[in-house]
Amino acid sequence: MDVSEAFVADILKPYRPNAKYLKSAQITQFRESMEGNTKRVPLVTAKGRFSIPESCYIDDTGHFNAVEFNICYNQLAYVMFGKCFDTGIVQKLKFLSLSEYKRHQLQSCYIVSLDSRFFKPLKSDAFEAELILNKMSAMGGALFCFTAITFSDVEGDKAQGSVVLAFNPPVSLAKH
Repeated sequence: MDVSEAFVADILKPYRPNAKYLKSAQITQFRESMEGNTKRVPLVTAKGRFSIPESCYIDDTGHFNAVEFNICYNQLAYVMFGKCFDTGIVQKLKFLSLSEYKRHQLQSCYIVSLDSRFFKPLKSDAFEAELILNKMSAMGGALFCFTAITFSDVEGDKAQGSVVLAFNPPVSLAKH
């Protein structure tokens, strides 16, 4: 499922123009059913194409670094979750409309933990990422999302990590 350029641009509105690294995205897989032996099947997988012609915060370091890892992860995650709320493809993400998600995107989505590993320098002018939503768990009014991401360029995988996100919308919206 391709994600339109207009959708990506709309979700990335909070970013300054020189910090919009995600150029395109698509949902490449989603689990249609929660029944059966699905423990190893991700809930959703998204891919994104990125370009960082110039860092938004520092002179050129010559390599993809932890800050850019985090920014790129956030952008692809915002778009992936936005598309999930927009289409309803994930049962547990049907509790908000897309407009409600966008209204609460910045103040209600946050990283609980982030583990990143870098193997080799990544060519930051053109690279891809694959983001996998493995599982979700509701606790204390928040929805915790357990994800994994891999960044690669034409030479192969260069960085990967695991991230736990929390989505904690206002109580009046949380129906999960």
